Amino acid sequence: MELESGPTSINVESVRRFMSCNGWREYLCVGCGKVFFSKQTLKPYARVCGWHKCDKGEYPFRTYSKRKKMLTLKQINEKITEYFRLKGFGTGTPMNIANFEGRTDLVVAGVQMFDDIIHRNQEIRDNKVFVAQPCVRTQFQQLVDSREGTSTSFVNVCTEKMGAEFSEHLQSLDHWCTVLSGLGLHMNDFVIVMRTSLNDWGTGKFSALELFLSYGGLELGDAAYLLIPQTNRPAIAISDIGFGLERIAWAINKTDSYFDTLMPLTAMGAREMFDLCRTVALLVLCGVQAANKGPGLQFRRFAKLLSEKYYGTDLDSILAYYFDYWAQFIKPSINRDGAVQLVRLEVERFINLKVCEALNLPPPRNETTEAYLDRLVYTCNINIYELRKAIQTCKT
Repeated sequence: MELESGPTSINVESVRRFMSCNGWREYLCVGCGKVFFSKQTLKPYARVCGWHKCDKGEYPFRTYSKRKKMLTLKQINEKITEYFRLKGFGTGTPMNIANFEGRTDLVVAGVQMFDDIIHRNQEIRDNKVFVAQPCVRTQFQQLVDSREGTSTSFVNVCTEKMGAEFSEHLQSLDHWCTVLSGLGLHMNDFVIVMRTSLNDWGTGKFSALELFLSYGGLELGDAAYLLIPQTNRPAIAISDIGFGLERIAWAINKTDSYFDTLMPLTAMGAREMFDLCRTVALLVLCGVQAANKGPGLQFRRFAKLLSEKYYGTDLDSILAYYFDYWAQFIKPSINRDGAVQLVRLEVERFINLKVCEALNLPPPRNETTEAYLDRLVYTCNINIYELRKAIQTCKT
């Protein structure tokens, strides 16, 4: 594995010493050649880093011993929050999902709490914080049904420290190992992969040293040490350690599917449908409205997929369920009924437009499909059977 010279190389050696002192052995992955660490003595043929392309995407953690009682995401989050509070970390307030400071339309990671400092030269905040930050990563939408453990929205539980020394970064990583072990995810079942990456967040290129933590084939999160370039001051060091709360819950509870505890227990259907509902519920809860650019465009894209593939399903109750889910982590800017109605109007807007185009009818207003058809039947005297036939066509 090639590692850069300079500060990154020094930090790599610090990682090696830290891991060795804590009982981790260093290996090279036979699949990708990356350096990784394990507490187990591995035979040469078994030296695989845990990346899904190296271990065939299997998740052997599901065969490990299970807890006697499952934990909810709320319980897990409370335990992690309390641990870091006792270790002197402040508890951060999660950001609105719509991002107006950085280079992404939506918040994709907790470290974006520093976007105003990085991009607008604001004063550095050097307190260490823990935050449970709802995030959206739309690039994974097409993988939700085919790849387990994938969703477009999730809670990034993370510790962040601006101005951190590398020793502080490793201490925070040690805290995460402790809290995960306390939740029943023992370090003997982990693999930690070391990589370097070249990044550019809009202020210039920089190298990051990253440690990816994989539990029984499932990547739970990563610890990144960043040196962000600045125009008018020295580069800013950031310790950014984050995990997917939903993945931690899956690893703890060891259900067959990632979505088993992420959907209403009485519901049935495609993972994609529940994922789309999860994400649009988060967007509208944060005040995002349909638009042709920015965060609103992502809302519109997801609503269009719901209209094309899942119209006719009881989406209202599923959306209400996910509104309550996200309200555990971020303060709503709208009430539940209002949020569900906004999503319904956008989903059914596409249905109304299809019906209008198919039968050359008067254009729809900002109204539900039921209201549109009612107007067509009782005001415009349109044949009800033709309308029902057109609706069925929209659903195929």
